[in-house]
Amino acid sequence: MLAGRALRHQMILPEQQYLYDYWRSKCRNGKLPSRHDINPADICEQLPMVSLIETCDLSEHTRFKYRLAGTGFWDLFESEITGKYVDELPIGDRREYWHRVLSRVRDLRRPSAGMTRPGTPWRSHLAQFWIRLPLSEDGVNVSMILGFDLLISLSEVPQIHEADERIPA
Repeated sequence: MLAGRALRHQMILPEQQYLYDYWRSKCRNGKLPSRHDINPADICEQLPMVSLIETCDLSEHTRFKYRLAGTGFWDLFESEITGKYVDELPIGDRREYWHRVLSRVRDLRRPSAGMTRPGTPWRSHLAQFWIRLPLSEDGVNVSMILGFDLLISLSEVPQIHEADERIPA
């Protein structure tokens, strides 16, 4: 788990900070929270863009499956994504990006946040601010990832550069 609040200070949107603070409040004695520790009533304002992503370890590689995706994802994908793997989504060249992000959260057992473009053909005018938070059934090994995304028009984000799409350290 990330020590201190370094990641929180990289987040510029209060909605991300709120969810991060909520997740941290569920971490006890150095252990990661489980999905059962997350109460939807506590994060009701974020729910439309909240996702639960399951890590599926296959013999040759890992895949990530959306177990739950809020109603706001309909606006992004124009279809239901619950039950789909990340590599099945219409996100073009963003598949590898998201696989790296989710693998990093799983492997390092710590949250990650950043900004990218959605990769969908009909939402290329948006910036996607995201946060991914590890969840664990045993407090140590990541079994699910709590996600939250915010879509903002690029015209509302004055300084976006390709460097902003990197995965934070």
